[in-house]
Amino acid sequence: MYNIQAALPIVIHVLYVFSEHQTIIDTYLLRIFSFFGIADPMRLFRSVILQQIMGIEYQYHYRQFYPEINSYFSSCCSLYGVDKIMETVGKITNSMASWKLTLIQASMIKIRCPHLLYSGGKMVADIDVTTLQSSSSEKEGAETGYNKKNKGKPCFQLSATFIGKFFVDAKLFPGCTNPKDFFQKAVKRALSLGFAIEIVRGDSAYMTLENLLFLIKLSLGYAIGAPGSFNVVKNGIKCFKELARESSSRIIHVTKGIAILDMGQVTLKNGVQTRLIIVRRISRKKKDGKWQKRTYYYGIASNLELSAKKLYKFYHKRQCIEAGFRELKNHYNLERLPFHSLKANEFWIMCKIMAMTLFKIFQAEMLPKSLHSLLRNTFLRRIFQKGLHFGEFGKVQVRPKTKYTWLLRRLLCKIERMKLAINACE
Repeated sequence: MYNIQAALPIVIHVLYVFSEHQTIIDTYLLRIFSFFGIADPMRLFRSVILQQIMGIEYQYHYRQFYPEINSYFSSCCSLYGVDKIMETVGKITNSMASWKLTLIQASMIKIRCPHLLYSGGKMVADIDVTTLQSSSSEKEGAETGYNKKNKGKPCFQLSATFIGKFFVDAKLFPGCTNPKDFFQKAVKRALSLGFAIEIVRGDSAYMTLENLLFLIKLSLGYAIGAPGSFNVVKNGIKCFKELARESSSRIIHVTKGIAILDMGQVTLKNGVQTRLIIVRRISRKKKDGKWQKRTYYYGIASNLELSAKKLYKFYHKRQCIEAGFRELKNHYNLERLPFHSLKANEFWIMCKIMAMTLFKIFQAEMLPKSLHSLLRNTFLRRIFQKGLHFGEFGKVQVRPKTKYTWLLRRLLCKIERMKLAINACE
């Protein structure tokens, strides 16, 4: 229960954000939720989102702490219990509910912290997929996939779009699906959400002629990994090896073990042209007292006017979406999918993504920049659990002589004002 108490200031800020965006939430939620026969969509919305904000991992934990949680927030809002949440969310049978959440989230981001969408002055969309293991093969969509790390196990495929510091869109697929077919739709969905993306990044799974022509047609910049199955990549690797034997100056050494070769403009099938750089990565690993060396080659296709070295570094900044997936899995229990329906689980995942977004908005609006990089569980453990004391009846007090005493005092003053604003809206 202590972790739930520690999240109390974040929860109050989230409720305040909801009160300020009440009209937008009602506009998007009422019609679609009434279609599923859900009588009080706002109450359901609050209940599911706050459960993710408080970091509750299992439904039986929520059932156990529900009386205390309900008493804490009874003055601000009413929440559903486990049975009602399972019953109502289980009614969701299509992707419209998840799409409405993405629209609500997009509106909040653009209004409250649009500056966090830009990386280096440009809006860059990273598109990638992650595999989610399933605890049961009886769930809809839990099928054996092609991912070598989950060989022979039931899983799902989650395709997502990451812009700046936010996941702005996500789509859940059965485990046997190849999400690369969703690439063009992911770009279209990001544009339809109102995000003026300028550049798209992705790994080699998305490198097809159709996808390149699609990006060129939309006049978008791109930096996409090029697989070794392409003839131009094979020829580039062959050329790289020949030049390496000659110690050619055309090979650019980036860091230890990493070198690149700029192939310039190359022609793919059907006359499609793109710029290509070949990357050589040498890894050394000690095993059984002996050093083992492995060499990898891969390509990066792009139409950006950057030097080869800057293009390499720009492409590998797409690791921000990988870090986002790790944050979702480690701090928001991404693989805890309680429903049998694929679309209900998709809605549940989108609620987790929205909880992650709301925490980043809380950081941007309520905390100094030095604390913006902390992840949620780390922030709660270092700042709130060490700096706040929770007395009887949920009364929050600041511990004396802590590192963040003045910060926490100012924060609690702001939270009290927010409580008054929430009660006024009610």
